[in-house]
Amino acid sequence: MLYQALCDVAQRRPDQPAVTTTDGQAVGYRELVELVDRTAAGLRDHGIGAGDVVACALHNSVGYVALILAVARTGARYVPLMSNFDAADTATALRLTGPRLIVADHDRPLPADAPPRIRLDDLTSAAPAPRAPGERQAGIFRALWTSGSTGFPKQMVWRQDRFLRERRRWLADTGITADDVFFCRHTLDVAHATDLHVFAALLSGAQLVLADPHAAPDVLLRQIEGHRTTAMSALPQHYEEYVRAAAGGPAPDLSRLRRPLCGGAYLSAAQMHDAADVLGIHIRQIYGSTEFGLALGNMADALQAGRGMLPVHGVGTRLEPLAADRPDLGELVLMSDCTSEGYVGSDEANARTFRGEEFWTGDVARREADGSLRILGRVTEILAAAGGPLPAPVLDEEIAAQCPVLESVALPAHPGTYGNEVLLAVHPDPARPENEVRKSVEAVLHGRGLSGTVRLTADIPHTPVGKPDKPRLRTRWEAEAAAGDGTQDPPATAPARRSPNDPAA
Repeated sequence: MLYQALCDVAQRRPDQPAVTTTDGQAVGYRELVELVDRTAAGLRDHGIGAGDVVACALHNSVGYVALILAVARTGARYVPLMSNFDAADTATALRLTGPRLIVADHDRPLPADAPPRIRLDDLTSAAPAPRAPGERQAGIFRALWTSGSTGFPKQMVWRQDRFLRERRRWLADTGITADDVFFCRHTLDVAHATDLHVFAALLSGAQLVLADPHAAPDVLLRQIEGHRTTAMSALPQHYEEYVRAAAGGPAPDLSRLRRPLCGGAYLSAAQMHDAADVLGIHIRQIYGSTEFGLALGNMADALQAGRGMLPVHGVGTRLEPLAADRPDLGELVLMSDCTSEGYVGSDEANARTFRGEEFWTGDVARREADGSLRILGRVTEILAAAGGPLPAPVLDEEIAAQCPVLESVALPAHPGTYGNEVLLAVHPDPARPENEVRKSVEAVLHGRGLSGTVRLTADIPHTPVGKPDKPRLRTRWEAEAAAGDGTQDPPATAPARRSPNDPAA
């Protein structure tokens, strides 16, 4: 289905740019289909057919895009070997997914019992596979990894038919057209890249620009301008990098950027104001997940600080209250007829997340007076603050707004309990004295009725898509404390309070 959808676009727009890279690769839609056909033939020559698994160890390229579509054409599924996987993680991923083939473009170390490996360039040298009448594949085409917040990342799978329906519904809701130019700075290993850029562009007949995920922010900013970008999705941290890069030189011309998207779960009011003041853009909030797809959005061309998002057409929502007296605040529950097939080999996660026709997000949302929804953070990150439940990301937002810091990451000191102790990793403004930074952060904690440990560090780890890597940060913190490196224990506080989900709370 995805392959046929590409062919339909290529028939209408054969010579229009399809995929371009910032290092000079470029193909039109007709060329892309031909590359997909050659890649599909190469896969079949290596015994790949419907139901097989192909592992990928690839950098961003036109060929990687073609491989994803070729796998879909053959009825197989692809699974990325993430760039942040070490040798043990890679071995675990191969054991869990059981691929018949690994496609690579670099000499990545693999276990001795790994399946055969082939270079991507060799795979694409085959003669194009002819198209059979009525050729159609609708089953599972990919297995992506979740964030791994509770151990090794879980494997999550999508069917082609449901994915195509979900993507088309979101594209219509977002107003994407064939005239758009998508700029992607994310690795193609993750859904942020494929769903919000690759398929968003190619299913619309638009142009996709692939950048080097490791390029410097000022370089990326010039590329966004130079490619006349009209649409992109970036994380809050990325927009902050662009603001800092732009502040040091001539203002970039981003007047064509009509859809600067950003996940509303982590976007602060200060970040929205900075983007408007320095970059001249109004960030549009979106919300979704690798498992569910896109659920909420706000495409208004206005400063969206303090504003919520509305459901994508076809998505139902409700809140499961955290406390009986706050029906406007609770876990966000979603409903849709086109979501993923869930987690592979994780019955517990499926039972927690997929409940009948409902998808329990694990995120806390607040319903505003106008009916829109604001995402505040994870249910597991709720702190027992003075005045009621406080999501840890909201505390991070307050610290970023009130203190001389570049980044703040708050972790509940005792996971799984509803308490007022917090562990804070803070990247201080290097131009300000550390004592001043620490006192300002502690003042915010005191004002919220919270206490805990404040760690000043310039080394806050991030995931491949740029979010704070909270599991890794907690593991590092615990290891340092166990090693006796002088880390101070959190100050004594009141006993942990009951969970907001406890009826007796």
